[in-house]
Amino acid sequence: MSKETTISMESFGEDGVTIKVDIKGQTDMPFWKHDLKLEAIKELLETIDKKDFYEANKHEEFQKHMEEVQELLNAIWE
Repeated sequence: MSKETTISMESFGEDGVTIKVDIKGQTDMPFWKHDLKLEAIKELLETIDKKDFYEANKHEEFQKHMEEVQELLNAIWE
């Protein structure tokens, strides 16, 4: 049974940047909410266009971020 919930996360990066994310949606995992987190991740990833990084001459930044994402995915699969 799905339950409407909100997840709020705040992260403080090494470079002093603060990122705050609020996710609202349905979850079948009311305690952990991992299903909702994964849905949000997929939605966010679908909005990224590497062409924009290349046009802004930020292809190395794109590559770095994508490698970090791949490392995180690999760690989850282990």
